[in-house]
Amino acid sequence: MSVRVRNTSAAEAPPPQPVKADGSPYAYEVVDGWWRIYGDEPAELIAELIPEYAGTFADRERFALAAAARLQAALAAEGPFGGCTDEERAVLLADRAQPPSVAHWNADVALVLVTTRCPPPRPTGEIIWIDPTDEPSLLSSLGRAGFVQVRAV
Repeated sequence: MSVRVRNTSAAEAPPPQPVKADGSPYAYEVVDGWWRIYGDEPAELIAELIPEYAGTFADRERFALAAAARLQAALAAEGPFGGCTDEERAVLLADRAQPPSVAHWNADVALVLVTTRCPPPRPTGEIIWIDPTDEPSLLSSLGRAGFVQVRAV
């Protein structure tokens, strides 16, 4: 059973970590903007991140595509987007439902892709991968991508 706690602002101390009914700590904490989510299993944490999650691959892949689009937009807005060529900008702004046809990516802004939408051979270079294959893969790849913060408690 997972627990969702409203996060505080960066100017305030984090909220106290909740404990389970038996007094033991949860195994993981996921920080997702306004929320801190505590749980013991990746599946229950993913269920907190994905509204109406039915535990299916389709749900995870749909979420991964949306996360990739949000993260790509944030990277383009924060990064040296102006230093990219017209072709690179077109790839960065393209629909993520179709994988880009690039063999190697070395633009000033990293490319965010979903593993299940890029069959081998996959592009190499400055790429951030989100992997919705299963709950542990999705959770850890979202953490590595910086979409959420994941840590053992």
